Amino acid sequence: MSTRTLRTLATTVAATLAVGLVGATAAEAKPVRPGTVTGLAVDSVTPSGTSYAVAAHWTPVANATKYRVAVTKGGATLVSVTVTTPSWSGTLVTGAGSATLGVRAVITRKPGPEATVAIPLPDITAPTGSFSSSWVNATGVATITQDSLADDSPVGQVTRTVDWNDGSLPETWPSGLTKTHTYPTTPARYVPTVTLTDAAGNHVTVDVPAVVIADVTAPTGSFTVSPATAWATFTSVTLTQTALSDGTGSPADMVTRLVTWGDGTTTDWTSGTTVSHVYVVAGSYTPTVTLTDEAHNSAAPIDSSAVLVTVDAAAPVLKLRYPRAKHSVKAWTTLRGKATDNPGTGVKQVALRAVEKRGTRWFAYKPATKTWVKTRTKAKAFAKSGTLVVQTNATNAWSGKLTGLRKGTLIYRTKATDNVGNASAVLTHKATLTRR
Repeated sequence: MSTRTLRTLATTVAATLAVGLVGATAAEAKPVRPGTVTGLAVDSVTPSGTSYAVAAHWTPVANATKYRVAVTKGGATLVSVTVTTPSWSGTLVTGAGSATLGVRAVITRKPGPEATVAIPLPDITAPTGSFSSSWVNATGVATITQDSLADDSPVGQVTRTVDWNDGSLPETWPSGLTKTHTYPTTPARYVPTVTLTDAAGNHVTVDVPAVVIADVTAPTGSFTVSPATAWATFTSVTLTQTALSDGTGSPADMVTRLVTWGDGTTTDWTSGTTVSHVYVVAGSYTPTVTLTDEAHNSAAPIDSSAVLVTVDAAAPVLKLRYPRAKHSVKAWTTLRGKATDNPGTGVKQVALRAVEKRGTRWFAYKPATKTWVKTRTKAKAFAKSGTLVVQTNATNAWSGKLTGLRKGTLIYRTKATDNVGNASAVLTHKATLTRR
């Protein structure tokens, strides 16, 4: 065998050995698939409204770098997260029932088999329902009708118990949508209740609209409106209840009130002793209130006092005030004036824009940043300038400060607006500032 052949063979053997060593090293470095998580247990399930706070733990898996956690319920995934410790806690937004917690250990990128455990989600939500009532005065027979019934468990498992609140024993309501009872025919008011209980023991007691036997008298009341004069689209007119009663029938807070404002709008007056409205069209209006008690007795609408509504069509009057030092930068740092709107809804605000020419350049004033922005022309300066908004004081005076004003030619434009949007003429003034 030649020397050249021996050298070739040696090179081949060395290369083969090197590949084998590399392969052995790679095989040794290949991640091992972890085993199944053990000791998986749910520590706590804390319900709160429509959610559940859940905490769980498991036994650490050797060499695991992380764990994949998933919670499913009814085929839907509620949670899917990765944790690095052998525990998990989170919130499940779902209803009662049973969910499944699954955990896999992971070594580098190799996940192991999934371990699972059931999460019991207790039912803590009471049923809901609504009912209406009717009765016959001549016989005293009252009927309760179930208008709705719902629960997060089958409603067929919800039991109903009626307390007629007349001293008789509560009665079960096993079936049907109506339940009847006979009251004495003498004048009296009763408020039946229905207690709903679901299969988990959650219960709620629902008041039924009152049964008012032999009440045939409509409620009475009195009302007043203020102010007596108002501005259209601006003044809030308040209707105040000064008296309300229903004799021996319904309590005052159970009498319904419907307000007709006289401009085509109505309001269901559900609570409190006042209600407000803004008229949009000028005119004289007398709001009325229709009272209806629980026995459905209702008299003719009751008139309140009247209100005269006027349109404010006049613009505010705006004036500018100039400092005595006509060419001083310091004197013009604060711009001043006066704005009035009498008679009228009042001045809402005064708005001004300011620009200044310094040499050949124009600068736009930005009130938000209190800075001046360089531009090429007066028109561009006004276009880039921001609006400085100020309010008038008790004597109708206003003022606005310009930060960073310098020598140059100051030009500002001012406009006043009242509370219904009428705007004054725009006033423009120019001042040449030559000294500090």
